[in-house]
Amino acid sequence: MRTEEIIVNGHGGGIREAMNVTEKAGEEAGLSVKEMLRLRLLAEELLGMMRGIVGEAEAVFWAENNEKRFELHLDSDVPLSQEMRKELISVSSKGENAAAKGFMGKIREMIAVIVLPRESGPTMASLGLMSFGSPNGFRAGSVSYAWSMNEYRLGVENRRLESEEAGAAWDELEKSIVANIADEVSVSINGSHVETVIYKEF
Repeated sequence: MRTEEIIVNGHGGGIREAMNVTEKAGEEAGLSVKEMLRLRLLAEELLGMMRGIVGEAEAVFWAENNEKRFELHLDSDVPLSQEMRKELISVSSKGENAAAKGFMGKIREMIAVIVLPRESGPTMASLGLMSFGSPNGFRAGSVSYAWSMNEYRLGVENRRLESEEAGAAWDELEKSIVANIADEVSVSINGSHVETVIYKEF
């Protein structure tokens, strides 16, 4: 089953409608109160993450489910400019990227790094630990990029005892609502087109 598509934007437009169709899908699937709460939390986190990227542009949200196996989709074109990235990324007095705090913040920053036009293009090094989630890196001959939360988690776990950065990233995963509830999060990027999907089976 697939819900209707809801247009959302960075100003909060469509968010209520998106939550409504998510709740309706959960009710029709027979989710318990606790399961419904978790589905809502995942939808809220997904929509909240993209609000920081889409800006004036719009994104399309929908939910799909087969009984209690759910997918939450957010599909958008993100025409990031240098000015938009400056707004997205706030640098603290310590020189840290304040916009990339937390797990979902890091996904948001990863998308910005990849989508942002630059002369040489993004590199795996510029993505830091987030490159762990892309086992194949950038696909040859294209600007396509695919990222997986589970691949990222595995990469971070393998290095968390030997790297302070990986240790901090592991702590973020442990504290993240999405990382603790979702079965998987995937991000697919092709040019400025971004599709983010959260998977959850109840």
